[in-house]
Amino acid sequence: MMRLFILIIFLFSFFSVSSQEKTNKDKAKPSGFFNKIKDSMSIGVKSFNFDVKEYKSFNNHGDTIILDTSLTIQKYYKFNYRKKDNLEFLKFNNVGQVYNRLTFSNKNDIFTTIGYNANNTILLNSNDIMFYDVAYPITELFFKSVFSQGQLTDAFFTSNINKKINFSIGFRALRSLGKYQNNLSGSKHFRFGFSYSGKVLETKLFFLSQKLEKHENGGLTSKSIQDFISKNLEFKERAKLDVNFENAKNNFNSRYFFLNNKLFFNKIPKNNFYLTHEIDYQTSNNVFSQQSASILYGNLSSGSSIINDHFKFRTLKNTISFNSSNKFLDFLSLGYVNYNYNFFDEETSLSLLSKNTSSFTSKMEKEFNIVKLILSLNQNISGDRVGSKYNLKLMSNRLEKINFGIILQLSKAHPGIMYDLYKSDYNEINFDKENKLNEVKSLEINLEAEKFGKLNLNISEIYNHFYITTDNNLENYMTPILNQFAENIGYLKVKYENQFNFGIFSIDNAIIYQNLDQTKQIINLPKFIVRSSIFLSEKIFNNALDIQTGFSFKVFSKFFADEYNPAISSFNIQNDIKIGGYPIVDFFFNAKIRQTRIFLIAEHFNSSFDSNNFFSSPRVPYRDRNIRFGFNWNLFN
Repeated sequence: MMRLFILIIFLFSFFSVSSQEKTNKDKAKPSGFFNKIKDSMSIGVKSFNFDVKEYKSFNNHGDTIILDTSLTIQKYYKFNYRKKDNLEFLKFNNVGQVYNRLTFSNKNDIFTTIGYNANNTILLNSNDIMFYDVAYPITELFFKSVFSQGQLTDAFFTSNINKKINFSIGFRALRSLGKYQNNLSGSKHFRFGFSYSGKVLETKLFFLSQKLEKHENGGLTSKSIQDFISKNLEFKERAKLDVNFENAKNNFNSRYFFLNNKLFFNKIPKNNFYLTHEIDYQTSNNVFSQQSASILYGNLSSGSSIINDHFKFRTLKNTISFNSSNKFLDFLSLGYVNYNYNFFDEETSLSLLSKNTSSFTSKMEKEFNIVKLILSLNQNISGDRVGSKYNLKLMSNRLEKINFGIILQLSKAHPGIMYDLYKSDYNEINFDKENKLNEVKSLEINLEAEKFGKLNLNISEIYNHFYITTDNNLENYMTPILNQFAENIGYLKVKYENQFNFGIFSIDNAIIYQNLDQTKQIINLPKFIVRSSIFLSEKIFNNALDIQTGFSFKVFSKFFADEYNPAISSFNIQNDIKIGGYPIVDFFFNAKIRQTRIFLIAEHFNSSFDSNNFFSSPRVPYRDRNIRFGFNWNLFN
């Protein structure tokens, strides 16, 4: 299916490109270090002149993003399964698996969610919704090799039918067997978008379907951990190491539908008035299965030896708002939200919980001389398990060489409905309670200057923090125990990024410092995270080929990392085993021809020289040395 999908998009794009009008060749003279060497060959590339400003994308918050096909170190950081920078995350040993967090995040949805928090790192969400407005059709093909028997591919196409109507369609697929027992991961993400912009009516529609298949091995057994650390050549083939679960599996499915309609009564810049109606509909379901029960989770409730835990979660959010702009306010919005959520036992189709809630929303924007003020709030009116958020943002406006932003936020959010009502064939994994809302107060300061770099400061106060522990009285016991910490936790994070250029050579640095003030070890994070990339960039073959090659180094200080719990797809805290302190060095070679970017990565190539002390969580080793390659190809028709 995936191959057919890519083939159709490629053929359409190819014939479209073939019909384009020919232009003159680039006449730029050779320059740079590599061009001092006499070329034994040349590359002839036809130029295609286009204005990137004519290729725009918009998220569901209305922010405009200009197409960028450049070859930068930031593009290299995002060439992964998530298509996001993984500086603050720690990968597991197979593509498509969950990520361990290295920093604290306060980006929880105030509306009731399913939980299953580990999946949040690998699933697309509402913040990833994009709409487009393009002068010519765009095709994007993405490929990256994986770990044995599979591949990661993504095909995407968008086109304007006319100046008012755009549609987009994309499909991402993954299959990777992995190196360890019962380690296969697979996923399918289908997305479709449509937008219409008229004088009276604007419409945005988005559909997203996601399927995850994760074979869960629960990490290595105690003996296999010692075999791994010992660097015994017998276990260089990782499939020989014993794992905790040989036949456990999670199958997660979700569908998301988004529709936004704007009805304009007056559409004059700085003097408009319109009505907005927005629908968010989402269903999520999961099956955790084991062909044979594990003693690590205790006794069975049914007496059966087979585990087959089901759930289904459904939400429907309707938002209606009145919006305007005038000479006094650049933007003003007042809205009402009706939010309905249902939790089902999918096996019996019985509704375990059904709630109807309502909230009030408001947003105000005002531009001053050099600053812009944004005030937004979402306050729950009725119903439980729905939080609130107050946000005050002050950011620079019309400044060229420096940008700054100050964000003050107060939020309350429920940890997830499954932690209230999850039902399992295991006796000890049956929850029946109503957890309290987590509360976070935070002050965030951002400063960015061309020569200075980027500085981010976050000061947070956390109350009623939800966390999961396990019973450590028994060895390797993994039964989850739900907790909430009814005391304040202070959190400080300082992040600094900068890039220094010396001719064709560059050094890109990022450093994070974190500190926690807590009376009990509840949140565990490394004090320092450091990443440094040393590389050169050059144009060769008459400027037809851009290359970028170098080393990327990442290290974080030792800490009690959270442990992944497959039965509930969540992380639990532990204070027994520290991981970290080991360097992760990658060698990379990237190239760009026109709008095609090629990537070659020798991932964690220093693992063969160091001791086997690299882990992603206490029982899950980090990735061994491997060589991966891929490309990102943009076609403009």
